Amino acid sequence: MREQHVREMAEALNALDYERLQKIASEDLTIFNARSGSSNGLDAFIEKDRKFREQAGRPQIIIEDLIHHDDEILVSGQLESKHADVGGPTMWRVEFDGPLIRRIEITRTELRAHDA
Repeated sequence: MREQHVREMAEALNALDYERLQKIASEDLTIFNARSGSSNGLDAFIEKDRKFREQAGRPQIIIEDLIHHDDEILVSGQLESKHADVGGPTMWRVEFDGPLIRRIEITRTELRAHDA
């Protein structure tokens, strides 16, 4: 169930189908993104994510691997984007409250000027 919720969250975000999140994420969802800070609460996350995706050309989350670790799921994948400063490898550490996603820590590889 938890792995299914992680995959469904990625699909919902890719489709900008935020209503689906209400069934798989807790109302007090906390997202910590190493690049863009944190958001607390499902509504705050939806607002922040919608703005990001619309401004960044609707990048897509591609899940490559899911690893179960204790009560968490570690996700590795890619954020596909036509913008080099947005796309690249991403990792999530997903925590749960029962079956609901409660917290996600997102880590992304930083692009440096000489890498581009």
